[in-house]
Amino acid sequence: MPDTRRQQPFWRPRFRHSCLGLVPLLWVIGGLVSGCQDTPENNLAPAAPAEKSATDIQADLPTEAASTTKVETTAVENKPWRILHAWDGVTMWATIFNTDYYGVPNREIPKPAASFSQRMLEEMVDEEAAASVDAISYCLFTAFMSDVPSSQVTELFPWRPPGMDEAGVDCLKVLIDRCHQREMQFIADIRMNDRHGGPRKGAAKDHPEWELLGSGNDYAIEGVRDVMLTFTREVLDAYEVDGIEYDYMRWCHMFQPGEGKKNAHLLTDFTRRTRTLLDAAAERRGCGRLLFGVRVPQNISECEYLGFDLSTWIQEGLVDFVVPSDFFHSDTNMKTEDFVTLAKGTDCKIYPAIHPMISMDGPNEHYRLMTPANYRAAAQNYYAFGADGISPYNYQRTFERRASAHRSSSNAAYLWPAALGWLRELADRDEVLRRDRHYLFYSIYKKPRKSPTGFSNDDNIYLDRAAEVLAGQRRFRMGEDFGDSMLRVTMQFKAVGLSPDDSLKIRINGVDVPLDYITRVQDKDGQNVYEGDVLGPFDLFLVDMNWETTGREQPLVFGDNTLWVEWIPAEVAAAAGDEGGAEKPSTDPGTLKVSIEELECYVYVRQ
Repeated sequence: MPDTRRQQPFWRPRFRHSCLGLVPLLWVIGGLVSGCQDTPENNLAPAAPAEKSATDIQADLPTEAASTTKVETTAVENKPWRILHAWDGVTMWATIFNTDYYGVPNREIPKPAASFSQRMLEEMVDEEAAASVDAISYCLFTAFMSDVPSSQVTELFPWRPPGMDEAGVDCLKVLIDRCHQREMQFIADIRMNDRHGGPRKGAAKDHPEWELLGSGNDYAIEGVRDVMLTFTREVLDAYEVDGIEYDYMRWCHMFQPGEGKKNAHLLTDFTRRTRTLLDAAAERRGCGRLLFGVRVPQNISECEYLGFDLSTWIQEGLVDFVVPSDFFHSDTNMKTEDFVTLAKGTDCKIYPAIHPMISMDGPNEHYRLMTPANYRAAAQNYYAFGADGISPYNYQRTFERRASAHRSSSNAAYLWPAALGWLRELADRDEVLRRDRHYLFYSIYKKPRKSPTGFSNDDNIYLDRAAEVLAGQRRFRMGEDFGDSMLRVTMQFKAVGLSPDDSLKIRINGVDVPLDYITRVQDKDGQNVYEGDVLGPFDLFLVDMNWETTGREQPLVFGDNTLWVEWIPAEVAAAAGDEGGAEKPSTDPGTLKVSIEELECYVYVRQ
């Protein structure tokens, strides 16, 4: 059934945010105000509360919860979103209009500056609504800096919308109100252990003993957990947010490396206490359930290693959504169903993350970005395995050229708000299926590099001449119905290290690929930073997967597939061609290696 709300003008209210379900709506003096908003002065900065000592603050926190039974809360339907857009805090709006975040102003600011800034923020939200975004998760806390003027534990971000503070206009209230007017939800995102570096800020300044891995904080220490709960409560007290998201992907480690599992119970208790804060805030506001989400690694084993007990968090009804995510890149090979299985029988939703970046082999992650066809492929793999929607992260990179002439210098400046239109397409599963999909199966962290979690995630095939067997395989998944006669599929990969006379034997899911369906192109120049990972000379292998004209059935299947290759050095092939065959000639071992990299599959949809 088509999604009819996509046909509506973006300014038409779509009443879905959680606090509207129990309270009637009233039109008042030119604006839409929901009954759960308990302050009429929505654009004024909240007054700072009386000073409290650290002891006072911790005394006000909920006591540790020992229960392991499912939490009973007000019954409110947790309707799934299609698009949960994670705004990377200031960098999202700083990319669009003038601020000192990037150093060099990018436009003139008319007076009064506060009116200009408010207009720009509201227009950005309007464009998100037009793109069918359901919720914005706004990063308002990073390393004890925040966008909350009334906070007693953080310092105010130095990058603020021009003129608004001087005029007493709270940028968060502007964003929240506009989201609610456009019938989107506003989620307050908190980076749990950002380690971008720099001097310690806010409450962390007075506690060098909290230090973890440089500029992070150790959650094994009770004071760290308490002060983070204090900030969560400050947000809930000051703003009509629709929920909280804990972004554990900034910077993954909450404990000393290797100590996550033994300390998992501490984060679980911390999660219970957060749920208590949210439920208390909902009761004060007369709302339904306020949402609670977590952003975690896209691999269950990595979550367990780091101390994220998702099974308990979900089964106890503590969290309402989970965002499986790589640190910086889109992982098309993610096993979404592992998270869907954890949430089965609960109201918890799963929103895998998509990123503009493809792989980490510096510095190319700043030069080659995901295309719409790449996004569609990733979204198809997430939806096909049970995801409720998707969550773009660092999406401002698609138009960062507006503000920065470095790092992402290949970006097109015109892609805002055009890039938001891609999200509208991804929100419509039928539209994803109607359009071409370009799957990328790159090594996200090519050896010896590792993810910030400590895992490699390198799926490339590496062959060493010194080995007895010169063959290897790798997994790649595609949520496609290959019985559909309207689909046409082409596969390609790059083999680095082959000599011109070497050859490869290729199998897919145990089936030999016929030679007449393979094209091989030698690239003596290799690949530069603007084309992808920097590679030396390579051979490009292209495999046409549409074999029915010769009476063959191609082997691709819905779900996980296996690419297997065997490297046949030239002298081995020559010897094998001799009468009676011959063993592999003796060569200098270890002097030659081959890698199979950058596997891609393009699915063309015939109309």
